[in-house]
Amino acid sequence: MGEQWLVPEDLLYDKNNYWVKVNGNEAVIGLTHYGQSTTGDVIYLELPPVGTIVRRGESFGSIESGKWVGKLILPVTGEITETNSKATTSPGEVNRAPYTTGWLMKVRLQDPSELESLMTPEAYREWIRQQERLEVEEGVTP
Repeated sequence: MGEQWLVPEDLLYDKNNYWVKVNGNEAVIGLTHYGQSTTGDVIYLELPPVGTIVRRGESFGSIESGKWVGKLILPVTGEITETNSKATTSPGEVNRAPYTTGWLMKVRLQDPSELESLMTPEAYREWIRQQERLEVEEGVTP
């Protein structure tokens, strides 16, 4: 369990299944391979406009798949500097290439210390294994 999921070593992760790639004071954010898989085929994606200040743990947009509708929860606080127009016009890109062309947005970090609470790749892989064990125990499949 957990080994079939791509978890790049150069990223940080959170329990809402987002990855964060830090470039100086900016972070690129996307949905992880495991996250997009459990969400299902993404058919709609709504992201806030550039310039919006978003706070860690708060909703910043919405996502819809054939089996799920939900809010996107930001893993860091900051100002949106860019959104991925390719992902909003072609939401399936999030499923096809979650770590490359399917990224969601770029954020100018307001509090870089928040990054310390994100998971390393190793910790995220273990977290996925725990989620999969829970799914098996509860008889739930993503």
